[in-house]
Amino acid sequence: MNASGWSAADLKEKTVLECGSGAGRFTEVLCETSAEVTSVDISSAVHANAASNGHFPNLRIVQASIYELPFPEESFDFLFCCGVIQHTPDVEKTFKTLFRYLRPGGRFCIDVYAAIIAYTHPRQLLRPIAKHVPPAKLYALVEKTVPRLLPLSMRLGAVPGVGQCLARLVPVANHGYLGLTDKEIARNWSVLDTFDWLSPRHEKPQPRRRLERWTRELALREVSIERHRGLYVIRGIK
Repeated sequence: MNASGWSAADLKEKTVLECGSGAGRFTEVLCETSAEVTSVDISSAVHANAASNGHFPNLRIVQASIYELPFPEESFDFLFCCGVIQHTPDVEKTFKTLFRYLRPGGRFCIDVYAAIIAYTHPRQLLRPIAKHVPPAKLYALVEKTVPRLLPLSMRLGAVPGVGQCLARLVPVANHGYLGLTDKEIARNWSVLDTFDWLSPRHEKPQPRRRLERWTRELALREVSIERHRGLYVIRGIK
C-alpha cells in the first residue's frame, strides 16, 4: 500500500475498487481507512478474504472476472490493482478495462512485473513444472518449503552492498526490505507470494515503454511509473 502514495485521509469516505484481491492482504489495509471498499477476485480466494475481513462493514466482496465486472462504469474514486495484471491472458486489455470503472479525476495504483528483470528470476526455472501442479498440492509444498529457505534468503539479503542480488538466488519471496519485525507475518507473506510466483498459468512482464504508451492512449494524467525491485508501479489520475 505504501507504493500507492495514498493516505488514510485521501481515502476517507471514498469508493475504492480493488481488483485481484486474493486472500485480502491489502483489503484489510484499505478497509481500515474507512473507505467504501469493493474487493474483486476471480478465484475462490474471495472466501478466504471474507473469512479474514468480512467483519468490516465498509467492505463488499465480489467474485468476478476483471473483463466482466458487474458495476456501473466510472463509479469509483480510487482504483487499486497489485500483483494481478501480469497473470491475465491479455495484459493490455486488462489494464485498459480497469479504467472503465474509475471516474474522471479518480486516482489509480497498478503494478506489473517489470521486463526484462522479471525474466532473470530463478522462479522461471521452476514455473514450467510448478504451474501444472494442482494448486492445493503446490500450496502445501510451498508452505512446507518456504520456512526452510526463507532464513537463508534473509541472511543473503543482509550482506552489505550485494544482499538484494544474492537473495534473488533463493526462489522464495523475501520481504526483508519492508522491515517486517513480525516473523510470522513475514513467513505468511513469503508463502503467499511464493505461491503466487509459481502457480499462475500466465506471467507476462511488461517494459516501461509499453506502459507509457498505454497511459498516453488512455489520456491519463500526472502519471508516474517507478520500478520497485522487480515491479513497475503505475500511479496517476484518470
